[in-house]
Amino acid sequence: MPLKVLLVDDDPIVREVLGAQLRTLGHEVVVAASTGAASEAAGATRFDVMLIDQRLDGEDGRAVLQHLRDIAGTRTARAIAISAELDAQQVEALVIAGFDATLEKPVDILRMRAVIAPDERVGALDDAAALAIWGSMDTVRTLRGMLRDELPMYRDLVEASVARRDETALRDVLHRMKSSAGFCGAMPLSRFIDATPRGDVDWANLLSRYDAACVELMPDLQASLAT
Repeated sequence: MPLKVLLVDDDPIVREVLGAQLRTLGHEVVVAASTGAASEAAGATRFDVMLIDQRLDGEDGRAVLQHLRDIAGTRTARAIAISAELDAQQVEALVIAGFDATLEKPVDILRMRAVIAPDERVGALDDAAALAIWGSMDTVRTLRGMLRDELPMYRDLVEASVARRDETALRDVLHRMKSSAGFCGAMPLSRFIDATPRGDVDWANLLSRYDAACVELMPDLQASLAT
């Protein structure tokens, strides 16, 4: 679900990068470089989430949060602290001060999505991750069509490695599969690969796990290609 996000940071590069990530995730973003600009925005718009830099032009982010909590537009918004330096003690102090979560710079887009909308359902396809790589949904759909056509080939290669208990061959196919899955945001395949450790392969269940990953992936994959 698209959210209205207030991003408060005095660094123009951070505003550009984080703003682009949030828009890629489908959210509406208003950026502010100062407490005054943030206050003005909060006076005109109700926000669902606010991201607040912890060193905002000499101001402590906790003081900025308290100021914004007095304004109707940000009174009920989830508050997320952003900082280049966060250790366990700092995170605890920020939560005590009223922040709901923290993000450490540089911010990974997948971490951004998880923190911005923690209750959002994540399907079998990670559009945000694929878009972050390619920047075009048309390109992503083309690659997903190629992946769909490659799935039977990958199955044959996995089955052959199982028949021979050949871990070298298995690692080769998993490497190729991981690239395809990552480029397309195909989460079930990525989880299948990550759950196949080196030197401790569960050969008896490997093919059935691959089939299960494909069964989970296919409905969302077909739906993506149909749009």
